[in-house]
Amino acid sequence: MMDLPQIYAPVRGDLATLERLLQDELSQDEPFIGELVTHVLRTRGKQLRPAMVCLSALACGGDASSGPCLEVAGATELIHLASLIHDDVIDAAAVRRGQASVNAVWGNQVAVLLGDYLFSKAFHLLARLHDADLAAGVAGATVRMSQAEIKQIKYGNTPHTDERIYFEIIEGKTAHLFSAACRCGALTAGPSGTNAAALGEFGLEWGMAFQITDDALDLVGSAEQVGKPIGSDIQTGNVTLPVIYALAHAPESDRRRLEEILLGPDGDRAPQEAGEVNAILARCGAVEHAFRVARVRAERAAASLARLPNSPARDSLQALVEFVTVRTR
Repeated sequence: MMDLPQIYAPVRGDLATLERLLQDELSQDEPFIGELVTHVLRTRGKQLRPAMVCLSALACGGDASSGPCLEVAGATELIHLASLIHDDVIDAAAVRRGQASVNAVWGNQVAVLLGDYLFSKAFHLLARLHDADLAAGVAGATVRMSQAEIKQIKYGNTPHTDERIYFEIIEGKTAHLFSAACRCGALTAGPSGTNAAALGEFGLEWGMAFQITDDALDLVGSAEQVGKPIGSDIQTGNVTLPVIYALAHAPESDRRRLEEILLGPDGDRAPQEAGEVNAILARCGAVEHAFRVARVRAERAAASLARLPNSPARDSLQALVEFVTVRTR
């Protein structure tokens, strides 16, 4: 299997150009804002969204180094970073990718405003394009993200057995931005509606597979894989697919104990309780179920790619399917 640097090879230079674009866009005379931005950029993750914008443009015969492509890529990355900052406030998370979160260092007020600032910068990039389709695609994904965040606060910490609620939340929070990244990347290559639709479907299914896998790895993976402390979903009472499966399929005594832990005071779980949850999930095969579902979504993503012409960029997108599938083993 190729690693991410190998997968990104067709757009490596474009991602380096994007890095400079973001530095220029976020440079400020105000030293404090500069300090905040430097901290956030230092804790960036895999750059999946901008890479998928650029690879999708190339897969449709476009130029990933063009202004429209790079500005869409930059907007998707800034929206993602802003959402992570706001997530850390909601979850009272102290660590992000091995470093102190913005809210842990500067407090919730600064973190919320910095997230707002990055959202604003993202849409400033899109406004420069004067392209309603591109702006609407990214804006629509951002609206769905906000709706899903609200839905997660309403349902996501309440024990339930409805997988549909979970899928709706992660589709809005994660998958729609991947879908917009791929579809809008394709649109920067020109009016190729069929390919853009195929890539939008690819991004949606790949994003679902990625998030389902991430949630499962929160239970059995490493902090390096998920970018936050392992078991953080259990600690905050976040109900993900393995927990939903266990609540529906575990023996009654395990189900009662799992509900008791999840409904604990203030949504805070002791470390030993997180271990107990993991044991319950293991006994009923809940994590394996989540990985199976993720693999089905990854297969759907691969099927969408089959409609595209052969190219190195399409090969890289196919390698991303293998990347997310291997994480489920």
